Amino acid sequence: MRGVAGEEPLTPETLERLGRILAGELRAGAGEAAAPQVLVGHDGRESGETLAAALIAGLNRGGVDVDMVGLAPTPCVACLTAQGPYAAGIVVSASHNPAPDNGVKLLGAGGAKLDDAVEARLEAALHEGRLPAEARQAGSQRRVARLVGDYVAWLRNEAFPDLDLKGWSVVVDTANGACSEVAPRILRAFGAEAIPIHDHPDGRNINQGCGALHPEVAAQAVVQQGATAGLSLDGDGDRGLLADTQGRILDGDALLAGLAPRLHAAGRLPHGTVVATVMSNLALEQWLAARGLSLVRTPVGDRHVAARMRKDGFHLGGEKSGHLLFGPEHDFRGDGLYTFLKAATLLREKGEDPTALASGYEDLPQDLRNLPVSRRAPLEELPRLQQAIREAEKQLAGRGRTVVRFSGTELRLRLMVEADAEDLVRSTLDQLEAAAREEGILA
Repeated sequence: MRGVAGEEPLTPETLERLGRILAGELRAGAGEAAAPQVLVGHDGRESGETLAAALIAGLNRGGVDVDMVGLAPTPCVACLTAQGPYAAGIVVSASHNPAPDNGVKLLGAGGAKLDDAVEARLEAALHEGRLPAEARQAGSQRRVARLVGDYVAWLRNEAFPDLDLKGWSVVVDTANGACSEVAPRILRAFGAEAIPIHDHPDGRNINQGCGALHPEVAAQAVVQQGATAGLSLDGDGDRGLLADTQGRILDGDALLAGLAPRLHAAGRLPHGTVVATVMSNLALEQWLAARGLSLVRTPVGDRHVAARMRKDGFHLGGEKSGHLLFGPEHDFRGDGLYTFLKAATLLREKGEDPTALASGYEDLPQDLRNLPVSRRAPLEELPRLQQAIREAEKQLAGRGRTVVRFSGTELRLRLMVEADAEDLVRSTLDQLEAAAREEGILA
């Protein structure tokens, strides 16, 4: 659930109902056991506390106990949910969206996103206005900000017990978001000098010209400060993009290109395969193939990447946005800080600095057009666009590819083309846009 805070469905009234419905789901699963417990956190938006309070009120009325961790990144809430006595976790966040937006992420007991079937039941009940009866005994609530320390301790003592970053200085851009307090703390726990920027959330500045949406900011700071590396996080901390010592930006594709061969050489890349979405650059596929590795593609969305990884036993995957997954070792959860620490570990094992990661990797020219549309339609019902796609694929054979899809969250048609020449990218996009215009679907 994501949208403008204060507008449906992100109103206190609707979110209280969602809390009631989730409480009913959790109590049904608990049977006669003690009242279920839920952990709730939020990012740095001014609407976060209000919307979280509404969810908590609904959960309490439904007989569920709630621990409120406060400002905390999504991966922190996911980790604590998995480790604790919690039946579910909730993050009030709109991730990389601007400050007026907000959203709700629901996590299962293991810290992963809820199954589609559970989400469908909750959504149907919310639309139909079906509320479970209030519990005979209301649930409790308490603040547990201290639990964030357990996440720090897990990273330091269990996930990366041997990592030593003494001598490294790291610019960390926390996007004025959920990682503003915890990210510098984690880096210092590993012995690094942390240089935090955009770490003062005021409720309205989250993701504003900073963070994972603007990795060039941290990259420039790395060069200016003479730092070892840079890390750009998004508003809720599940994405992480790196910058090397020279200010080169490593997005999700570049990180996968750098990590996969190292993990494979160490025997930690099952089936020699990486999972990415259809939006990852063709250059990644070619880079991996040249090293005897394979790329499997999924639809857009980290949940699709995670599902394919779980199904076939793959341990590395992610999105170009910097949302990387490391299989069962991190329970398929995206975590920008974990991504940085994983990359740092592999580099330190060889005594290298970040300039060695994916050295020589470059994307093929790529461009994306997001066109507003009046309606969504199955592509097979758009013959002119289908013909244009076939002609483009024939023209690009061996030189590039196209991805044409409707957004799942906005009334937009997304056209992506990549090829070995920028003029070919532009001309192909022009052809696809012209065909879409002929279909009469553009707003």
